[in-house]
Amino acid sequence: MEQLSLADAIERRDDAIVRANRHANDEWTSLVFKIIRYLAQELPSFTTDHVWKWLQEYPDVQTHEPRALGAMMREAYKSGWVEPTDRYENSHRPECHARPVRVWASRLYQSLEES
Repeated sequence: MEQLSLADAIERRDDAIVRANRHANDEWTSLVFKIIRYLAQELPSFTTDHVWKWLQEYPDVQTHEPRALGAMMREAYKSGWVEPTDRYENSHRPECHARPVRVWASRLYQSLEES
């Protein structure tokens, strides 16, 4: 079995994310960005499970490449909407088999106490 350096593993991961995003449905991608921004404004932190839950409200908008959500979370980070935390929660989505998903902290959220 091939042993990868950390840099090689990160490069492969980044390449896979770019490829996944490139093949995602444009309508789906646009909707996901709107959902991420909404969640970042409404919640102090969230996971991609929250995004998937909102996507269920739009059954006509689909993509064949669900891994593109990772690329969109990275774009949301680059846009200054969210930042990754060092926390993870087990996914509630059955197809994820309770695997850990990252908790993202909002940079847009303002609690009522701060307003």
